[in-house]
Amino acid sequence: MNDDELLRIGADTSFTYDTRGRMLLSNEPRVQERRPAPRLVLGWTTTAYVLRLSATVPDDLAQRLSEIIERQPPAGDLRTTPAASVALRAALEAHAPITGERRGPAYRFPASIGPLGDAIRITASNRQIARDTFPWLYDEYAGWRPCFAVVRDGAAVSVCFSSRIGTRACAAGVETLPEFRGHGYAAAVTAAWGTAVRQAGLLPLYSTAWDNLASQAVAGKLGLTMFAANVSWA
Repeated sequence: MNDDELLRIGADTSFTYDTRGRMLLSNEPRVQERRPAPRLVLGWTTTAYVLRLSATVPDDLAQRLSEIIERQPPAGDLRTTPAASVALRAALEAHAPITGERRGPAYRFPASIGPLGDAIRITASNRQIARDTFPWLYDEYAGWRPCFAVVRDGAAVSVCFSSRIGTRACAAGVETLPEFRGHGYAAAVTAAWGTAVRQAGLLPLYSTAWDNLASQAVAGKLGLTMFAANVSWA
């Protein structure tokens, strides 16, 4: 799986789409949590771009945005936002004010990840471990599978779950109680989750924001490889 194809799969996994291939909603397993997609998502590897647009973007503007990115050479540097982003943003703002922005890296998992701790899978028989600390996961664990937890004193204190589920990939969601951060628990549950997703025949994906240094540290501890970056505007 090359980086360009993996970037496209990640975009497919992150959102729901209409018949034109336009983004509709974020693709959480729980329908009630889905939010309107941003107006534009631009992802890039060192050799290619992937542009996805919301169904709310007018067709003439969509054509203009597509033409802007088609004229650009490969980015080459994942940590530098492509020069085309200036023109893309200006075109969006000419249509309507930008109300939100997100930037960050995307990671691929290595071929294998050894166990890093004592994470356990959350199942129907033990889901009570999440009842007091992650009650939403206790109620709906089946929709976010596979789910893994580090347990202390009978309660889950760090969990990793499938925050987006597609036909070819799953994206990781990780939460750790504030008082239990800094102990490597997030890395332990993410390693277990990634292994289980791959065993299920899907691709595990991990992404975050540039200002989330703790999340990037988890990626580093696991030996994940940054293969792409992205920016989105609402």
